[in-house]
Amino acid sequence: MVKDGLFNIVIIICVIVVLFGMNLYSPSQPRKSSSDLQKQVTFTGLCIYSSPGFSILTDGKEKIAVLESLNVSTVYRISGVMLNGTYSSRLKPVNVSVLNASALRLRSIRGALWKEGDCYLLTSSRIKLAWCINASKGELLDVDGIYYGSLIYPLRFSSQGYLRKPENGMPFRIEGVVIYTSPNAVLWNGTREIRLYLPYDIRLKLGQRVRALGIVRFYSKLTLIVESPEDIEITGSARKLPVKTASVGDIAEGMCRVINTGRALTLNCTELRLYGFSARRGDLIRFEAIRRKSSLYCLRCTVVASRNMMKNDICSPEKGRFGKIEGRVKWVKVYKNGFGLANITKGRCWILLKLPKSLGVSLKENQTVTAFGTFTTYRSMPAFSVKSGEDVCTGRCS
Repeated sequence: MVKDGLFNIVIIICVIVVLFGMNLYSPSQPRKSSSDLQKQVTFTGLCIYSSPGFSILTDGKEKIAVLESLNVSTVYRISGVMLNGTYSSRLKPVNVSVLNASALRLRSIRGALWKEGDCYLLTSSRIKLAWCINASKGELLDVDGIYYGSLIYPLRFSSQGYLRKPENGMPFRIEGVVIYTSPNAVLWNGTREIRLYLPYDIRLKLGQRVRALGIVRFYSKLTLIVESPEDIEITGSARKLPVKTASVGDIAEGMCRVINTGRALTLNCTELRLYGFSARRGDLIRFEAIRRKSSLYCLRCTVVASRNMMKNDICSPEKGRFGKIEGRVKWVKVYKNGFGLANITKGRCWILLKLPKSLGVSLKENQTVTAFGTFTTYRSMPAFSVKSGEDVCTGRCS
């Protein structure tokens, strides 16, 4: 009887164990509730995107989607429940706190602000800003922000002003006077020439004072690539000074006699040659011209007195001085090499007019002659030299 009782007890225990095991591994076991899959999290980050009921935050290392509308560029600490979806995880906030930027680990960068559709910081490379900064284009800034992907999200900045010296590839702002306009505008800033590559259809005028902002390139001379018409400002005109005291970049004024012609005019009042205007030897001109390093370029020039109005200087020759002679041919002598001399006489005064073969001028006795040129000597005798056949006229020159 005792043995039968023990056997029955063992059988019962075995049945209980088998039933428990079947229940444990039964496929009909109910699934865990959705609350078992939810995770409580706290995340601190910068809002970089917001739409109705949905925002994205990042701390620079990772980003998270939040089921709430937040303010872009604001730092938040959010506590809530992480909902795991099929394709992504989203945070359902329970508590939202606004923090200052110091709550994040920010990175610092120094660069020049550049606006070209989007906004960038220019360093040795070009870094795109997620949103623009309220600073002037070209300013050097110290920016603290978060990097994520290929963007920097700026949170605070301080300005260091504009670059004081040009650096290749960096913005630079200069002010100067336009001293050339073709093929590219060139400014004189008081110490050096700066070439400007301007936007299409932007034209500057000689003598304008200009402030320009552009990207520096070091070619044969310092060059600025100006990308927008907004980066060019006309601030006035160059100062006007007498030609003898004018410096590079000034507008030189004067009333002078033309003593030689060609691609430029040689004047009796300055060693600088005048370009951009035509006149005859002997004409008296009044001019306003932009002063360049070694020349002048006409802005406003007029002939105020024709050379025919010059007085006859045959009686007062002064070696090296430009003048006019008028008289009658007393005699002419032509040498075998084609060089000729003519004695021009007026009353008791006379002078030898040199006639190189290249002039193509032939004179006869008793002709009345007018000539414009420079007083010189010939074998210690007073003489007169002209540059062109146009400067020797029989009778009065027109």
